[in-house]
Amino acid sequence: MTYLEFWHWWALALIFVVVEAVMPSGVFMSMALAGGFMGALFLAYPDITWQAQLGGFAAFTMVLSYPTTYFYRKKLGSHDDFRSVAAKLIGEEIELTMPVQNGFGEIEVDGTIWSLKGPDIKKGERARIIGTDGDMLVVRPVKFKKEEMV
Repeated sequence: MTYLEFWHWWALALIFVVVEAVMPSGVFMSMALAGGFMGALFLAYPDITWQAQLGGFAAFTMVLSYPTTYFYRKKLGSHDDFRSVAAKLIGEEIELTMPVQNGFGEIEVDGTIWSLKGPDIKKGERARIIGTDGDMLVVRPVKFKKEEMV
């Protein structure tokens, strides 16, 4: 019969840390912390049955899931952060690297690719961001004054 050792919990915790690094959400971090706690608890009290270990792991995970997910929501941001970034872009002029065709296009601004909505505008022309529609930036072509055209 195979027995659990304290280091099995620590290995499991390390696996959850790696998964959390790939898919940050806080949930896997709570499991990693619970695995670390169970390994330390099992090291201190080696007579704990495997059923009690699994129950302790589940309990630690549930207790730690709220603070870790709360922390990650604060750290990684939420949908409100998207709105605030989009709101800062309103009024900006951009040069289109791809055309807006049939009312839709894309542009990269500060390393983020944004979907665009607006009238057809050719590649290389300038557009002004005038608002948002869901997760899209609404653009209009910029009209140049005669003295600006040289």
